[in-house]
Amino acid sequence: MKKNYLLLLLLVLMLSSCDLYQSQDESFSKEVIEISDDFKLDSIDLEVRKEKLKTYLNQTSKLNDDTLKKKNYLHASYYAASIDSALFLEANSKAIAYATRLNDSLGLAGAFWDRGYFYSEIGGYRQSYDAYQEASELYLKNDKPVLGGRLLINMAILQSDIKDYVGSEVTTVKALKVLKPLDAKEYVYRCYNNLAVAYNQMNDFENSLEYHRKAYEIQKDLGNNIYQKASTLNNIGVLYENMGRFDDALNAYAEALEFSELENKEPQVYAKIIDNRAFAEFKIGKKEHIPKDFYKALQLRESIGDEDGAIFSSIHLAEYYENIDKSKALKYAEKSKKLAQRREHMQGLMESLRLEARLDKANSYEHLERYIYLKDSLEREERAARNQFARIRYETDEFIEQNKYLNAQRKWIILGAGFLLIIVILGFVVRHQKIKNRQLKLEKLQQQSNEEIYNLLIDQQNKLEEGRQKEKIRIAAELHDGILGKIFGIRLILSILNDKVDVDSVETRSNYIAELKMLGEEVRSISHDLDANIFDSRSGFISMLNELLNEQSTLGKFEAVLNNDPNIEWDKISSKIKINLFRVLQESTYNITKYAQAKKVIVVFRKQDTHLFAMIKDDGKGFDIDANSKGIGLKNMKSRINNLNGKINFKTSEEGTAISIQIPINQNHKIWLTA
Repeated sequence: MKKNYLLLLLLVLMLSSCDLYQSQDESFSKEVIEISDDFKLDSIDLEVRKEKLKTYLNQTSKLNDDTLKKKNYLHASYYAASIDSALFLEANSKAIAYATRLNDSLGLAGAFWDRGYFYSEIGGYRQSYDAYQEASELYLKNDKPVLGGRLLINMAILQSDIKDYVGSEVTTVKALKVLKPLDAKEYVYRCYNNLAVAYNQMNDFENSLEYHRKAYEIQKDLGNNIYQKASTLNNIGVLYENMGRFDDALNAYAEALEFSELENKEPQVYAKIIDNRAFAEFKIGKKEHIPKDFYKALQLRESIGDEDGAIFSSIHLAEYYENIDKSKALKYAEKSKKLAQRREHMQGLMESLRLEARLDKANSYEHLERYIYLKDSLEREERAARNQFARIRYETDEFIEQNKYLNAQRKWIILGAGFLLIIVILGFVVRHQKIKNRQLKLEKLQQQSNEEIYNLLIDQQNKLEEGRQKEKIRIAAELHDGILGKIFGIRLILSILNDKVDVDSVETRSNYIAELKMLGEEVRSISHDLDANIFDSRSGFISMLNELLNEQSTLGKFEAVLNNDPNIEWDKISSKIKINLFRVLQESTYNITKYAQAKKVIVVFRKQDTHLFAMIKDDGKGFDIDANSKGIGLKNMKSRINNLNGKINFKTSEEGTAISIQIPINQNHKIWLTA
């Protein structure tokens, strides 16, 4: 239906365009009128008109004035298309030849316009497009942008007709660039309408709807053009149906039917709208206007000879009766097929065959086979036409290039430079990747070395602690069993000698006994202190962390506090956890020393169920996490904790920074030893 509307619109505009360019030749001189041109009268029988046209062309060929010949041939070319194809081609070819000889660009453009219209009417899309393109370029070169833009629209519509929607979009945009600055609203409307059709066919419904609305707004400014306004609203309704928005479609149809004189002045459009409205209601189960509108549309279309419209009315009736009365449905499907065959309407024919395949089960295979054949044939023809247009665009672009050699040379230079640039970039990428791989290997080796060093440090620390403990026990034993025993013996002897009753002996012995007692208490106190395990089970990891904090607190001039949960059995936690945790804390204290300007740093360890929680907090000036997110320090910290299936969180402000760490462990399982 939309295609029929576009073809009709094209015919009206083409006829008006020919009148326009003919008027540029100051009508026709008296000499032209003396050669009878009554072949243009529609009231005369077609065969008589053909003979009169032959006479006109014969008399024109005998003229000596090339300018007059050109005018006559242009005149004949305009009318001959509807009389006889061969006579048209004769007149048009001679009009082109004489316009070229006289260097009459506008006359030549008019002749090409006639040729384009002629071929568009008989389905010669390639020839029509070529002719329109020639005419458009001539008009644009001769400062006739409106005429050139109109022909660009014709070219775009041709592309839509053969389903080259992308090409049609490109050509329409070119036309808009020419026509929109001129405020040529009538032709801008055609551009918007064609874009809407193209986008609809490409299933870009939102863009299609936008351009239909733009087209309708322009129509409001163009006056009381009922045909175009109602047609645009009908197109919007069809678009809404395609989008599944049937209520919106019905509103659009209702708005179109509000034009009071539509049925009398534009019965073809009126029939189309009521048919579409009824079909939309049928789709959503409404019965307000069905089936009466289906019948009314069909009768109206038949009465005005609109056979293309009658095809779709019959199809809609067939679909309506499909689940109500199969025989009626099949009757209307066959009717639409016969009309489509007579009109050579491929879309209607294929839709009719598709319906018959559903309705006529006995011959379903034959109907489907023919449907598929027609569909494939149509697609092949459309593909061939699109390929032709693609070749036209390519050839046109090549023709516009004035110096092929320079362009080719420039292209090769650009390609060569691009190729060299790609090689350089690839070389840089490969080199960068090699450096990165080497760096990753070094980092991996460094990490392995760090782990080995840490393990050695832990072993060394454990051995030192073990030695210290043994030495403490030995000294404690010596003090307790040796010195303390001897002192105790001396105290007993002195106690026995204390039986002497003289005052000096008693006082002296009492002094020695008191002094020995005090010495015994002191030795016992030392013995107990040496025997105490002040590091408990924390001696390895915690002592290393203490050394780290002491060292960094001295360098950074801050107070360090370590708060360790006594429930954490560090000797049962795997080396992997302690290594990575120590490195994270090490990196954190380094950063605090370098940048934070902190006064106090607190390290806290807590254990809760199967998780170990750690936090290092300072009261420094904080840092910008986003700015430092690309640094290797934060990445390594995150990577180490992620490798332990843990979580690390950074919280920083001007009041300080807190780094929270959560690592899964299980004190009762081997994960402590193998994590």
